[in-house]
Amino acid sequence: MNEIRFFDKLPEEAKHIRITVFVNEQGFSNELDEIDNTAIHALLFKDGQAVATARMYTKDNGKSFFLGRIAVLKEFRGLDLGTEIVKAMFEKAKSLGAEKCEISAQCRAMEFYKKLGFKEDGEAYLDEYCPHIHMEKSL
Repeated sequence: MNEIRFFDKLPEEAKHIRITVFVNEQGFSNELDEIDNTAIHALLFKDGQAVATARMYTKDNGKSFFLGRIAVLKEFRGLDLGTEIVKAMFEKAKSLGAEKCEISAQCRAMEFYKKLGFKEDGEAYLDEYCPHIHMEKSL
């Protein structure tokens, strides 16, 4: 059984998942930042184990939330856990009055985000070495 919990501070389990996925697997060097201090963090627990995470922070006085740092541990991919945690973040954002969700998506994950209703907004750009694109979704 899966459970999603929200936190005002970056939990150690979320930090571990993000470093495992973004630093160790994908080679990013700049994983933790000052946004972590004010973001809402989510952890998805599968059978009591933290296996996926995401964060969001407000923009435009709460009318828009920026979603990011979505990560699922490798051995738990393919189980729709990424979709589950993103949908939970949509609901949390809506409960806080958001009308729109934005994301800086890795271009290789664009199809995943399109299936969740995001639309491309602008041209691709590099974040470190990896192509990203800004995407938006109305809530």
